[in-house]
Amino acid sequence: MCFYFSAKAQDPQFTQFYAAPMYLNPAFTGNTYEHRFVANYRNQWPGVSKTYQTMMASYDYNISDLNSGLGVLVFQDKSGTAGLTHTQIGVNYAYHFKITKFSEIRMGANLSYNMKRIDFNKLRFNDQIATGSSVSLEAGNYEPLNYMDFGAGALLNSTEYWLGLSAKHLTQPNASLIGERVPLPVSISLHGGYRFIFEQKSKTQLQKYISPAFNYRHELRYDQLDIGIYYFHLPLNVGLWYRGLPLKKYGPTYTSNESIAVLLGFELAQYNLRVGYSYDITISKLGIATSMGAHEVSVIYEIAKKRKRNRKVLVSCPKF
Repeated sequence: MCFYFSAKAQDPQFTQFYAAPMYLNPAFTGNTYEHRFVANYRNQWPGVSKTYQTMMASYDYNISDLNSGLGVLVFQDKSGTAGLTHTQIGVNYAYHFKITKFSEIRMGANLSYNMKRIDFNKLRFNDQIATGSSVSLEAGNYEPLNYMDFGAGALLNSTEYWLGLSAKHLTQPNASLIGERVPLPVSISLHGGYRFIFEQKSKTQLQKYISPAFNYRHELRYDQLDIGIYYFHLPLNVGLWYRGLPLKKYGPTYTSNESIAVLLGFELAQYNLRVGYSYDITISKLGIATSMGAHEVSVIYEIAKKRKRNRKVLVSCPKF
């Protein structure tokens, strides 16, 4: 019961959030040379039975003649013994315009159709224990949930730095599975970073750089900060991240220290392919021995005609 009520306002998250750009901020849609395909998989706390597994696939296209980006994404998140499943099918649109030769502003929006389901046959309630019945009267209150959702975002982007703001659930749709009225709270993300470039292979490909970055999220009274650094030396990309707010306490013994993440990625330029893997080391009270951390894999495939790839396109955010 405690798990169910805490899950009502919880969004799936990725450690490699820059490898899920359209999910992080719809303003990133089309921030590529032409075509981009992305696949993400996260297995959080495999040491705890039936916890969180999140899968996502997306495609976006840079409509350069219209200064626009268009994309679609599909994700599914499964959690809990009863298989609470959230499936989302979304469409993103972004528009961008230059403010200087090497900087731009991007604005985007996301419209999605969401489905939430739970299998009450996998749960046992008090009335079943008391009567020995195979069916619970409480399970009869369950209503499959379908709703539309809307989000938006903006991004200041340059060849060296980026700063973005996005908001999900702006329409605050009903999130209750038992027929009540429970508005889904607005979730805000502020993210950005800077790239110190040491070596450039060509005008469209970097050879070596260091990039500190962050992602701050806020929902109701809860906050979370991911802060870390990437080191890229073609074809290798490594990163070290911390998740938490050590100065904030939600209770006398509850501090916000969640995990330290180690990331490793490879860019196979000849195949237009990037692959990333990350492992979260749990440092909260749950502990690494109990949770077994979290595993995450991302695959990004970009393809473009030669004439479009030779254009100078602002793609400053880390590619993993």
